[in-house]
Amino acid sequence: MSQRIFLIFYLIIIACSNTHATTVGRVDFEGLAKTNPDYLISLLDTKVNDEYDSAIVAQDVFLLRNLNLFFEVHSEVSLLSDSTMSVVFVIREARYLYPIFSISGFDDQLKINAGFNQINFLGRVQNFGAVYQYYDRHSFSVFHSQKRHSNKLTGHEASLSKYSTVEPLYFKDTVSSFNFDNYAASAGLFFWLNNYLRASIGGQYMYERYEQIDSAILDYIMPFNFNKFQVRTSLDYNKIEYVYELLEGVKYQLFAEYIGTNNFPDARFFKTTAQVSMYKMFGNNGNLALNTKFGISTNNFSPFSPFVLDGFLNVRGVGNRVERGTAEWIINVEYRHTVYRNDYFSIQGVVFTDYGAIRAPGERLSTFFNQPETHLFSGGGIRFRLKKWYNTSLRVDYSVNVTNTKQQGLTFGFGQFF
Repeated sequence: MSQRIFLIFYLIIIACSNTHATTVGRVDFEGLAKTNPDYLISLLDTKVNDEYDSAIVAQDVFLLRNLNLFFEVHSEVSLLSDSTMSVVFVIREARYLYPIFSISGFDDQLKINAGFNQINFLGRVQNFGAVYQYYDRHSFSVFHSQKRHSNKLTGHEASLSKYSTVEPLYFKDTVSSFNFDNYAASAGLFFWLNNYLRASIGGQYMYERYEQIDSAILDYIMPFNFNKFQVRTSLDYNKIEYVYELLEGVKYQLFAEYIGTNNFPDARFFKTTAQVSMYKMFGNNGNLALNTKFGISTNNFSPFSPFVLDGFLNVRGVGNRVERGTAEWIINVEYRHTVYRNDYFSIQGVVFTDYGAIRAPGERLSTFFNQPETHLFSGGGIRFRLKKWYNTSLRVDYSVNVTNTKQQGLTFGFGQFF
């Protein structure tokens, strides 16, 4: 009897030993055509000869989805022998080189973007592209970035740009329009603290020029020509799962920058913002999206205040750069529901509410809540999304000011609003 008990106990020990000794014998990918598999291997925590752990495999699946690059990712696990496992990540790739073309606007305001973007340059999840923009005037930019280098710890971004438009500046009781030109060279480094948390530092050199185009009488000495520099830092957390047109998860950003210039003190400022976005899927078709952003800067009496209310940027229907200030509070709530999908495209219906408040230069934060006009817009829209190209959707929204129904606007463009 004792021998039998000993034998059973011995077999249990062997079985447990075999279970714990199961290792990863092979890591492979299925469905890759453009993406470099060695680069993806460098990002994964699942490694050959390591002990097999299903939780780590699931974490790697999420990491690959979080690259915001693939339509679909899942894993398939099988036995190679009694003590080794095969892990295969099955991936459905997107088309990565695609044209950028969008026309967006509201009322009589028009914005056009045209260019290209390769979002998987060299098969190593790099962005490389160039964009032309018409927004009152002509602009362009060339950019390159990589979220993660092969060491999994760092990344980078760089760009050259010329941004030109017609800019309204606010001088106490006077609003004047200027031709505005900004020439900039920018670079930054990313440092990954874990799979989803990233710190960054960067800088930018800028030359800005303002030329008044109306006859408003101002107290400032012109022309406004600045040599400026920016120092910036941020902390980004992104744990979003992308499933075609639907999103699930949360992301946030803490951002700070200093803008300096040696020849115009009113153009200097320090600015910091905090932004949180959350997404919740309901079944296979519903998606609730929430976004809030709070920002504050040096509270100078200056026409060059960094925050702006703009229908293209934060509050749909509010108009073109209707207010500038030294602090902002933005809230966006949107429910998206997929009403039709096939192998080529999907259609979403959308209802939303946007709220925005700006602190005027020199005022207290309490003025957020006692403004003469409330920028609260609600409305609905539609999204038409192409499924063969990644993250491409046509957006059309119509909104009405809840407190002043005479104020309403139609906005349209490419990509989700947030």
